[in-house]
Amino acid sequence: MIQSLVTSVLAAVSGRPGTECAERDRHLFNGLGLDSLGLMETVTALEKQALCTIPDEVTGQLATVGDLQDAVRRCASDPASRIAQAEEYLRGHTSAHFERAGRFRAASERLRASGLDDSDILVDIGAGFTELDFYLRAEYGWRGRYVPLDGWMDGTFDLDVWQPARPVGWYAALEVLEHMKDPEDLLRRMQSSAVKGLVVTTPNSAVVDVLAQDPTHVTPLDEETLRGWGMATSLHNFYGQYQDGICGLWRKD
Repeated sequence: MIQSLVTSVLAAVSGRPGTECAERDRHLFNGLGLDSLGLMETVTALEKQALCTIPDEVTGQLATVGDLQDAVRRCASDPASRIAQAEEYLRGHTSAHFERAGRFRAASERLRASGLDDSDILVDIGAGFTELDFYLRAEYGWRGRYVPLDGWMDGTFDLDVWQPARPVGWYAALEVLEHMKDPEDLLRRMQSSAVKGLVVTTPNSAVVDVLAQDPTHVTPLDEETLRGWGMATSLHNFYGQYQDGICGLWRKD
């Protein structure tokens, strides 16, 4: 996510192609044509979007795209910055609760139909407003243990490096995979720890422009891809268009 953010800002400021702006070894001045004002514009934009501060002494030592990526990654990895990023992202969601309900109902139905019971632990990756917990309990009568994982909790949760601490019955990752540069890697980590299975939802790239939906979306997904990762899929109306969302279920057995 940091790499894509730096690439997009560099491309906007320098006017160079994104492919060049993504090369870690490319020089900011000789390679991308930034001057001191261009560098400051870039750093200011990145600080605003990553909700963090890059110290002046660090800015003065930046030479390559890789240096800039590392500087943003370090400042954005501070727990306070992570909490601020997560809270800012959630505040940016203006959709009404009923507009989001479809994904939670679809996930809840598949979990219950596939064996989620009251003795299970369910870990919700990128839990957001924890609405899945509400639907499972209020509409599907579940009484198990729900564990939300999200950056807003304490700022330490980082999907790029997170590893499961213990086996649990089920995982959920609703509207998460499309935010990942390597969603299959996250999926495999959940699969390795799930005792029973996992459920995901994601926009259907065959129907909607996934990258245009949200500036933090980086990987469009379709049914064929999810099935290739061993998931059973179903299509749903999540965002206002016919079959614009996918629910995927994977079971250990």
